[in-house]
Amino acid sequence: MRDYVLSRAVAAGEMGGWSVSRFLRRWRARRSIRKLAEFDDYMLADMGVRRCDLRWAAGLPLTINAAIALEERAWQRRASDREE
Repeated sequence: MRDYVLSRAVAAGEMGGWSVSRFLRRWRARRSIRKLAEFDDYMLADMGVRRCDLRWAAGLPLTINAAIALEERAWQRRASDREE
């Protein structure tokens, strides 16, 4: 339903094309994070992500791409684990 509403808004010209495309990318990233939440903790650990990271990323505002922020957070954790 949300896809339909967003596509109708774009078709009606209610939203600018550049900002809409960025919004859609960030919204899709948020949906992919929700799909990650369905994985068990062992699979998430293999990816270097914790369940608390998923909750953190899901709570970010839509002005931030949650998938990129999640990846950066996991990378920083791995880097700090190597330093110890």
